[in-house]
Amino acid sequence: MYVNTVGTVSQLLKQREEEKRDPSALGKDDFLKLLITQLKYQDPVNPVDDKEFIAQLAQFSSLEQMQNLNTNLSEMMLAQQKLSALGQAMQMMGKEVELFTKEGESLFGTVTGVQFRNGWPEIVVNGKLYDFTEVVAIREGAKNDPAV
Repeated sequence: MYVNTVGTVSQLLKQREEEKRDPSALGKDDFLKLLITQLKYQDPVNPVDDKEFIAQLAQFSSLEQMQNLNTNLSEMMLAQQKLSALGQAMQMMGKEVELFTKEGESLFGTVTGVQFRNGWPEIVVNGKLYDFTEVVAIREGAKNDPAV
């Protein structure tokens, strides 16, 4: 069985942060600045209608809640991805794996343990820790198979 690794949620979030933001899109800070500026320079004789002001505050509140929801959803996805990685790492216990290390080394060995580092599982192969993403193949019962 071959494992095709994909990027983590944290890598995706970092990539999104590095992307240039559309200058025509308004964030919650921009929206609040516009609202305050509108109130600051309104005509004192003819102030902003209270219904319009309440609608603008509701829009601001809605925008802030959507951003909070997006943050919470991203954190939940990251936690789910870590939990899934732990389950996959635990299933490798006792199985022979092929690793392609970050240093470019290719090696085989049996997974004898799982350890957490920085919140992500790492597997123990031949007494050394390897990143979970370095696994390229998993072989079950390879020692008993004369073809291997």
